[in-house]
Amino acid sequence: MQELGISSLGHIIEYGLLGKFENLFDLLLKASEDCLKFAEENNIKVVELVLDPPEIFNSTNQQKYIDIINSYSIKKQIHGPFIDVNLCSHNYDISKASIETYCNTAKICKKVRAKIMTIHPGLANFLINSIREFNKMQLAQSVKSLLEFTNGIDITVCIENMPKNCYIMLDENNIEDIFSKIHQSNLFLTYDTSHFYTCDGNVKLLWEKFHSKIKNIHLVDNFSKKSDTHPPLGTGKVNFDEIFEIIKSYNYTGALIIELSSAKELTQSIEFIHNFF
Repeated sequence: MQELGISSLGHIIEYGLLGKFENLFDLLLKASEDCLKFAEENNIKVVELVLDPPEIFNSTNQQKYIDIINSYSIKKQIHGPFIDVNLCSHNYDISKASIETYCNTAKICKKVRAKIMTIHPGLANFLINSIREFNKMQLAQSVKSLLEFTNGIDITVCIENMPKNCYIMLDENNIEDIFSKIHQSNLFLTYDTSHFYTCDGNVKLLWEKFHSKIKNIHLVDNFSKKSDTHPPLGTGKVNFDEIFEIIKSYNYTGALIIELSSAKELTQSIEFIHNFF
């Protein structure tokens, strides 16, 4: 049985746009707590907490964040920082710093008892196609280093497929190529429905190839192949009828995380999902 969940991304974006917080830590704390409250009040099974802005890593208030998160009994998973993070960067210093960022994220996962950590590959070279092969190799080395670090931590690391303007982790063939280069049995996949839509990927083939690797799903709608605006589910062009039929055919039992750009639209999207499950 799938577990319906929500992401704290909508709360973070919504509260951030208000501009009422004195610092980034207070923004992250309030958004995370209100997301957890919403989940408990609406019988949501799991919350994916987004650690971006990553102020928690350097803040003296880190323990305060952990204590508040742990005061909620709901199941949690973590989405690591992704803004300015680039595991596949051809700039070694940047990829190295990105590995460190995700290692710090793994430490937080352990402290809040989150069993799944989603990471982003970053942005491949957007000017020169040939350099993207180097980006793949750099990503492979970075992920191997991260998995080495998380080996002693009880978490599942899932790398997320990206929209086409990231030039990496795109359709089913590109994803297969990258997984073969990384070649680690303990790396899994977070499937983002909107990102895959922008790449004109074949959902049936993706699941045929990766059903055993998909451990997390981001339910995101979209209006355009050139955007990733996270509107309410059911209002865009993503074919959820097909997606849910495929998910059910493989007896997927992981989380279905509703990921929006506004917390105000959560109720509408939850009602949409209940039409399928």
